[in-house]
Amino acid sequence: MCIPLLMTGMLMSEEVLTLEECIDLACSGNTSIRSKQLSADIAASRSRESFSPLMPHISVSSGLGSGDAGGWEPHANVGLSAGLTLYTPGLYSGIRSSKINRDIQEISVIGAENDVISQVCQIYYKLLGTRKMIKVYEANIELAEENLRKTRSMYQQRVVTESDVLKSEAQKGDFESQLLLQKQLYLNYQRTMNVLFNRDVNTVFQVADVDVDTIDIPAFDVALDLMLKQNPDYEALRLQEEISKILLQSSKEAYLPSLTGSYSYTNQFDPLIDPANSVHLTASWTLFNGLSRREQVQQRKLQLEQTRIDIAGTTRVLEQQLRDLYTQFDTYTSMIDINKRRLQSARRDFEIVNQQYQIGRVTILDRMQAQISVLSAESTLLEAQYSRKIVESEILKLINNI
Repeated sequence: MCIPLLMTGMLMSEEVLTLEECIDLACSGNTSIRSKQLSADIAASRSRESFSPLMPHISVSSGLGSGDAGGWEPHANVGLSAGLTLYTPGLYSGIRSSKINRDIQEISVIGAENDVISQVCQIYYKLLGTRKMIKVYEANIELAEENLRKTRSMYQQRVVTESDVLKSEAQKGDFESQLLLQKQLYLNYQRTMNVLFNRDVNTVFQVADVDVDTIDIPAFDVALDLMLKQNPDYEALRLQEEISKILLQSSKEAYLPSLTGSYSYTNQFDPLIDPANSVHLTASWTLFNGLSRREQVQQRKLQLEQTRIDIAGTTRVLEQQLRDLYTQFDTYTSMIDINKRRLQSARRDFEIVNQQYQIGRVTILDRMQAQISVLSAESTLLEAQYSRKIVESEILKLINNI
């Protein structure tokens, strides 16, 4: 009764999703991507805000007053003032660093999208591989059922012993148990994908088949070059190094003077007092503020060195990850070639052994072993094929081409 119940959800499905559709569904409502996008929007706003000190500051004032010089007669006054910061230490450095920080946040959005796409690809290929394994076990159960009927018939004819019947039943039961586990695994992957879609975990769907033999990755040297140019994590660190350089320059600018310009106009509407206009150019220079400036320069130097160390470490880690992935890819490719030949041989061997068993030339154990060899070769082949597709997606993620 368990097998039909587990298959109910799979058989009721009407929704068939391609890999691209799964990616669109996962990315459209993903909270992590949305959060990163909001951070990028905030950084963009701060970048625009950083230009504010370069713009003039204008203010107006008005009032009503009196004094004993005028016999306490009330008089109105109005004032206009405008100021412009021509230069202050760190002003232009701050603008540059805010632009780079905006770029870093935009890159983080790409990184979040790549993470989600990578998760979708892995689950997608696992769904396909598990579905194939379900079909393999179903076929083996049908074959085991057919063999069990033949064995029972041969037992009735006293050609084989009761032990042969029991072994055939045990093998069929083992295949049925493995089938249940594969179906449970399939439903688990389906629920995991629904979580990525941000929808009810029990939503039923199917995924479209893909050509597992179609692989699209560059040669390792090309991939390494692309990774160092396009990988979001690496690019974010490289930009962080640029910010560290700017902050170091900004800390050195603290020794320079500030320069501001201003204009003011005042009118008291008193015939005895002329309106006043004034223009000022002001330079201010901090001659000494303790050890603050010197220590800030030293701190920025250390931070720059720390960033460069992080970049070197990340470069080694990324290269190691890429090499490992290409090694896995080559291993799975070899396993696929081996198990294709192995499967062909195992199937032929099972045909021969099964024929010999029916005429009593081999034992039930020989036939069971031959069938298990077919199952082993087929399952290993499927695992290698879809594992290679997962590795392909991981390589494309590292080079930001997923």
